[in-house]
Amino acid sequence: MTPELPDLLRLSGALARHAAARQQIAAENIANADTPGYRARDLPDFDEVVARLGTGSLRAQIDRSVPVSPNGNAVSLETEMLRLADIRQDHDLALGVYRSALDILRTGLGRRA
Repeated sequence: MTPELPDLLRLSGALARHAAARQQIAAENIANADTPGYRARDLPDFDEVVARLGTGSLRAQIDRSVPVSPNGNAVSLETEMLRLADIRQDHDLALGVYRSALDILRTGLGRRA
């Protein structure tokens, strides 16, 4: 069973908001790359977010996959750059789905895109 168009629009909007929140957290991680004791954070993947809908707000979690430097900092600029590429893909996907859904709605209303 496929989701209805309004559900698809809501889901793509949620994916775009998730990507924006992850981008903000990644920017904070990069800004604190030299801050002693700072630990990189990230949000759970979007599929986890969808699975937890209605169970409360999601908070950023500490990324424990990055080794801690001698000053206690755990930010890897390489990891953050890869994370930003992943975030951009999610954002582009959300916008693509949203555009397609709007095109379908316009076509249904007899208007050109």
